[in-house]
Amino acid sequence: METVRRLPEPIKPRRLIRAKDGHTYVTSDDRYTAVPAYSPTLQRGSASRPSYWVVKDRSAREATREYRTITLVRELLCAPHGSVPWLVCDPDAGIVRVESSRANAVRWARTHHQGRTISRDIVADGWFSYRIGVSPTQYKNVWIGRADVVHRQGFDPEQQPLYPYPDHPNEQGSRALANSAQQPGEKAP
Repeated sequence: METVRRLPEPIKPRRLIRAKDGHTYVTSDDRYTAVPAYSPTLQRGSASRPSYWVVKDRSAREATREYRTITLVRELLCAPHGSVPWLVCDPDAGIVRVESSRANAVRWARTHHQGRTISRDIVADGWFSYRIGVSPTQYKNVWIGRADVVHRQGFDPEQQPLYPYPDHPNEQGSRALANSAQQPGEKAP
């Protein structure tokens, strides 16, 4: 029996952006809204600074929660330092690889497909289509997108990548092994 190494922690595919009203925040993937809450004071008014933040999950997967500071909201729900990862995506396989930058994602795709960049198209903000191969007639289409926008193209940014290990970029993870163990005609997990 093959042993599978411990997988990296799932990514946090979002950053926090101030909403147009100037008071609330939304995540870049439109999943969460953070609204300031003000406690009453002894003078029968409200505090001048937010006492805590009420965070609502717009997808209704999680209950509404309260956080003491906006910094805590950023830390627990968003990508570290606002650096949203980039994902290599495949229409059949889903999320293939997670990288820290678009350049690293393209580099990995070129190495993985043993080719060079034939062409690049900007499909949408943060979403690119690449042709990677050995010639203009022999190539593979690869989609590379920022983790906070891939859901608009039908991908789940929190899906375990097929190649999840940062230190071994071409080693497949447990999702790939589970897919290869399927019987013909079975649906992928």
